[in-house]
Amino acid sequence: MQRNPKLVIVEPTGARREVPLSSTPFRIGRQTGTELTLRDSRISRQQAQIISENGKFILEDLGSRHGTFVNGQKINRHELHTNDTIEFGVPESYQVIFQSEETGLEDLLHLVESSASRQSPSPELYHLGVLLEVARVLHTSMSLEDVLGSVLDAAIQVTHTERGVLMLADAAGELEPKVARDSRRTTLRPQDLEISSSVLHQVARSRRELIVTDTQDEPQMRQQASVVRLSLHTVVAIPLEKFPMMGSLDTTIYDKPAELLGVLYMDSHSPSSAFTELDREVLRSLAGEASTVIENARLFAAARAKERMDHDLEIARGIQQQLLPKKYPSPKEYVFSGLNIACESIGGDFFDAIELPGGRCGVVVCDVSGKGISAALLATMLQGVFMTTAGTDISLGTMAGRVNKYLCERTGDERYATLFYSVLEPSGQMEYINAGHVPPLVRRAVGGIVQLESDNFPLGMFDFAEYRSDRARLEAGDFLVLCTDGITEARNMDGDLFGEQKLREAVEQFQGSTGEELSQAIQARVREFTGGAPQADDMTLVIVHYQGRSG
Repeated sequence: MQRNPKLVIVEPTGARREVPLSSTPFRIGRQTGTELTLRDSRISRQQAQIISENGKFILEDLGSRHGTFVNGQKINRHELHTNDTIEFGVPESYQVIFQSEETGLEDLLHLVESSASRQSPSPELYHLGVLLEVARVLHTSMSLEDVLGSVLDAAIQVTHTERGVLMLADAAGELEPKVARDSRRTTLRPQDLEISSSVLHQVARSRRELIVTDTQDEPQMRQQASVVRLSLHTVVAIPLEKFPMMGSLDTTIYDKPAELLGVLYMDSHSPSSAFTELDREVLRSLAGEASTVIENARLFAAARAKERMDHDLEIARGIQQQLLPKKYPSPKEYVFSGLNIACESIGGDFFDAIELPGGRCGVVVCDVSGKGISAALLATMLQGVFMTTAGTDISLGTMAGRVNKYLCERTGDERYATLFYSVLEPSGQMEYINAGHVPPLVRRAVGGIVQLESDNFPLGMFDFAEYRSDRARLEAGDFLVLCTDGITEARNMDGDLFGEQKLREAVEQFQGSTGEELSQAIQARVREFTGGAPQADDMTLVIVHYQGRSG
């Protein structure tokens, strides 16, 4: 009994997909509801069917209009064998390849040994199979060029061609030579190798193999200028593809077009004998080997690049964390606590506190638009610019205006930052400027919540913007709560926002006595609300506890 039968569908575009032959009769045709529906108006509604008899699979034509063909021969009834190619009597339509079991290297070697035992005219195919096995073993121990060179040598050997080249597709999809060899296994300089560009383009476009043993017998090939100019008689080209993952739902099979990795190309100035099905299967296996090696090399390079990126991001994260305050100003009147959580390795939030003359201190919270590397770079730059400017004896409005112009001149329209900055005096008086930031909350010791509103634009949005500061007063025991919108816009599994109201409730219902306890209470509320849902924005939370003027 044949095992694991399946059909490989080659679409007119060249894309391939697999359909399991899980039950019989298995009907093929244009009509919806058939086990294999082929969308070509030239194919009959009920074209053919596959049935099972005595452990064998039989293909029957169902009186189709153009006929059903197997390996080029029209049939009414035919016993199917592995790699039989089924066609439907119309050009440039679907092909269906029957496979009774997974055809791999072991199957190929079995066919090779059988051919050799029957004194096949091509006993060297056995050695080619051994070479494939060696190439497989050496995937991880040889360079990409060495392995591809071995594959190309084997392809030249089985096709008895004079030379070959393995082309790889670049990022733009253009084919570039990677390895070029001749029949003596001599490496050729790709820039000195003239090949048929028309053949390459045809195979890359159609995604179908092209095997021509004598171009003089092919009218279409005789019309191609590059083939005539180079006096080519034998031309072989096999697409190298990365096939996407396949999926199924009930009886529906779907796929995406395969990605073209490159083309395996060989040619000769003399005609060749006809290619056997074994020759073709070896070539397909070689193409599959080359595709696997190329994809593995690409994945390895991507993994190495990711490792380097992760390492660089870890260093950047360390630097960014070093820029956060290690200790806060220590006036007796104020106690600070701060928290920053980046949703990626690094983020676009920062907070800081600075001592100012006269026993004053400044506190800032900033949120740069976006996230990741670009936001982190801008946040680091802005932190340096702002803290340097904050130490000068200028008004808060003038300071914000200077930082705004600096950002507008250097970042363009796509980047901006929201910011809250306040100068705190020992008396509890505070002057602040809010540049489009989440309104801070003041929790009064006597009860009640005050929200510090502002109508200033974010920094870096408009170079003509002017900034105005406001004033408020803290009383002994009051808490000033500053955060970025990563807190208020934290989402739960349903996509709902935590919101300013829930933040206000968390602050209002707080029963503790220290800023650190208030910070922990707010974090607990956010964690409870989000329920472990991944977050898309950085979170920063700063609590300032005013204890009253000493003495």
